[in-house]
Amino acid sequence: MTCLATLRLWLEEQHLDAVLISSRQNKQPHFGFASSAGYVLVTRQTAHIMVDFRYYAQAAENTRGYQLHLMNDQNTMPAIVNALMASEQLQHLGFEGQQVSWQTGCEWNKHLNATLKAISLDGLRQIKTPAEIAIIRQACRIADLSAEHIRGFITPGMRESDVAAELEWFMKQQGAQKPAFDTIVASGPRGALPHAKASEKIIVAGELVTLDFGARYQGYCSDMTRTFLVAGHYPAPEKHPLWSVYQTVLAAQLAAIAAVRPGVPCCEVDAVARHMIHRAGYGDYFGHNTGHAIGIEVHENPRFSPTDTTRLQPGMLLTVEPGIYLEGRGGVRIEDVVLVTADGAEVLYTLPKTLLTTGETSWM
Repeated sequence: MTCLATLRLWLEEQHLDAVLISSRQNKQPHFGFASSAGYVLVTRQTAHIMVDFRYYAQAAENTRGYQLHLMNDQNTMPAIVNALMASEQLQHLGFEGQQVSWQTGCEWNKHLNATLKAISLDGLRQIKTPAEIAIIRQACRIADLSAEHIRGFITPGMRESDVAAELEWFMKQQGAQKPAFDTIVASGPRGALPHAKASEKIIVAGELVTLDFGARYQGYCSDMTRTFLVAGHYPAPEKHPLWSVYQTVLAAQLAAIAAVRPGVPCCEVDAVARHMIHRAGYGDYFGHNTGHAIGIEVHENPRFSPTDTTRLQPGMLLTVEPGIYLEGRGGVRIEDVVLVTADGAEVLYTLPKTLLTTGETSWM
């Protein structure tokens, strides 16, 4: 089903005549590119894109099936919307209440000749189309190749920021538009910080280093985390003092992935990983959700959280990323993007998840 067809069914369910879309993430499937400027208006009969001079030519090139309107000081968004609503004799208009400021909402209520209703469109992006899945597969492939590259690049004496710069450069060489988010490189004790952005810390032999990164490709994101052992100190990974922690996280991650299938509530997947970590004695050191949906935004709904009862459906894409964080010692997180299939889950990465060392050598 096309984006417009899905949206029009939703309009009927919501008893709305039309919807005004203003957020970057919900405009992108209509625009064909990401932009914070402009608007989309979809009624039960017609579809419209409103942009200023900067984006008019790009919108004309990228869109089919929409009427294009040029906005300027004389032809404002409210004026265009009011004319379109009047021509189709429409009254009830949905708008993205969570995406606009109080001031903007008040202005729209004053100037738009319609009964406004605050709505959220994010739920319509939960199940990806085959085209979206293909794009996210490529974004994941870029991350996968980049993880293998950076594993061979890291050596003791480098700064975390050096690693992040190389990783981001390599992703762009593979076709990424840019990183999907600020790259996390957390070595040694900084591994206990779940969102430790790359710093000037020097990486030391024998440390664990956690890398959490992703590629934005054609407007869609990947998200991947691997924890490596920096070579040059221990004779083998199993000699590292956090070896058992790594094995616990890996077992929890694999068990959670095995629990992913259609009909399963998200909270049950979270519970599988959380139970295994708790049973190993590290329950107090796993303080975030087990994962989140991914797509145009790196963090979307639903979530693998203790409270999210959303049932999984084929076509959903989510991350699975349990972790253990020990203050002063370090941490471990392992993350994959998984596609919910008709009978289970498909992991979209291929890099092994055994504790690999940096450099060319690994123990399997």
